[in-house]
Amino acid sequence: MERNIIVFEVAWEVANKVGGIYTVLSTKAPFMKKEFHDFFVVGPYNKRQAAVEFEDEEPSAEFEAVFNSLENDFGIKCYSGHWLVTDRPKCLLVDPADFKKEVNNIKREFWDIYRIDSLGASEDYNEPIIWAKAAGLLLERLIEDVFAKEFDKSKCVVHCHEWLSAGALLHLRHYKPEIKTVFTTHATVLGRTIAEAGEALYDEINNGLARNTVVDDGRAYKYGVQAKHLTEKACAHAAHVFTTVSEITAKEAEYLLAKKPDLITPNGLNVERFYLMEELANLHVKYRNIIRRFVLDYFAPYYYINVEDSLFYFISGRYEMRNKGIDLFIDALAELNKKLKRESKQTIVVAFIWVPAPNRGKNIELLKHMSLYERIEDEIEEEVKKIKNRLYYAISRGEPPSEKNLLDEEFLYKIKKMLFELKHEKNELPPISVLDVDENDAILQRIISRELLNREEDKVKVIYYPTYLSSADGLIGLEYYHAVIGCHLGVFPSYYEPWGYTPLETIALGLPAVTTDLSGFGRYVLKNISATEAKDAIKVIRRENVPYEESLKELTDFMYRIYMMPRRERGEAKIRAKRISYLFSWEKLISNYIDAYDIAFQRD
Repeated sequence: MERNIIVFEVAWEVANKVGGIYTVLSTKAPFMKKEFHDFFVVGPYNKRQAAVEFEDEEPSAEFEAVFNSLENDFGIKCYSGHWLVTDRPKCLLVDPADFKKEVNNIKREFWDIYRIDSLGASEDYNEPIIWAKAAGLLLERLIEDVFAKEFDKSKCVVHCHEWLSAGALLHLRHYKPEIKTVFTTHATVLGRTIAEAGEALYDEINNGLARNTVVDDGRAYKYGVQAKHLTEKACAHAAHVFTTVSEITAKEAEYLLAKKPDLITPNGLNVERFYLMEELANLHVKYRNIIRRFVLDYFAPYYYINVEDSLFYFISGRYEMRNKGIDLFIDALAELNKKLKRESKQTIVVAFIWVPAPNRGKNIELLKHMSLYERIEDEIEEEVKKIKNRLYYAISRGEPPSEKNLLDEEFLYKIKKMLFELKHEKNELPPISVLDVDENDAILQRIISRELLNREEDKVKVIYYPTYLSSADGLIGLEYYHAVIGCHLGVFPSYYEPWGYTPLETIALGLPAVTTDLSGFGRYVLKNISATEAKDAIKVIRRENVPYEESLKELTDFMYRIYMMPRRERGEAKIRAKRISYLFSWEKLISNYIDAYDIAFQRD
């Protein structure tokens, strides 16, 4: 049923693919369009991103008048059109343009009103706060000058995500308090910072709440994140309704922002847009074979690896060693390698670390190998055509097929020459990273320190892939979702994970996944999905109040379990994983957003 409400959803990730909130908003948009009288997404204008994410259109006369007034009064440029995601929601993009020179006045204003200390803030704070303030001015004028003429402006709600869009909410709450606002934090700035610093975040939160205390804001100064933290806190307190995405983040917000969320709005997916299980079975074979070919080319110059008797595990996400559990994944791979070697197992595990990191481009040695294999493949394809003719003529002459009358000497010479170029000394090892990363790279150093060196005798091989997957990357040559489908297990053993889209996407693609009880998704699974249904489809590793060694053992044991599983049982686990993903459809979870707006309309 369409609700007589106009919703403006404001986020830095609208038509700007920089993080997980992009997935939240883009997959939710079709359901928002269906639920509300009118729905707009509001984001930053980035020329490069807009070229592929945004379809510009001529604004209506009323909108154009507002756009012109903003440009004349403040130097702000605005664009209207559609976000090029499913169902193409109406989209407004804001370019602060000449308004940027007002940065110090904006920061002073927010100090005067909300006591946000941003005096020493750098550009990564200034840019979004200016943009969001500009977005707030746009929404104020649109609601006042356009929508209020034919529509009760008290039925308009502005929903801001994360501190990056805070400027819009803080502006409206001060200057137009009758416009209803909702603020959602997906992860607190201070919580993420404390966790990545190696401190016991959850012990501190639990102990603090047990004593009925909250963190001192001075803590943010210790890490230099006071501007972002205080902005986020101001929004949580100022908004008509404050929400967060999971129970674990709600506790975090209560302690770090001194505000208990009004309700929880779990993240979903447009799971209906994912492949059906019947399609996934065929696609797994297709993309697995592409990965097999890449792995074969990767290791063949050094030693033979039986890719037909291999399993592919992976981790992906932001470069946060502790928060994302990359450290735990690497350590568990090392333990699994020792175990498989002790037991003289034959099947190989190839573990991919798909985590973008600073790099100096492709590994020259690997590039040379890939180029040579392409040449070999071209020679073979050309020779196959000739072999068919030779075979036909030989049979016509009554001669039995043999190497002599099938294989051309020139072809054999070329292949032998190229194989000689590929040969390496026995003591040389395959590379760990597909790209040239700094020798002090933390992930690389962790892999090396755990002796995951890709030796011939190792049963676990590691391929560090410090860039975004792409069909045009000249390496695996697959988009992320396709690469996931070709694997056997996704591992996301996060220490800090307010929600956790990667394991949810993984099960939606019909693959078993690992998460933890410190992720919002993992908590949701434990609370809402039976152990029988989740068995081998979603493994929730214990990390809360558990020694690191116990978490390590749990993860190692589960990876070993998947390794030992007969193919039929792995297939059953995939089916259960896919079935569970439907519980996270936006069609079911959109009701939480409707509740948030209903609460906002009841408040002054």
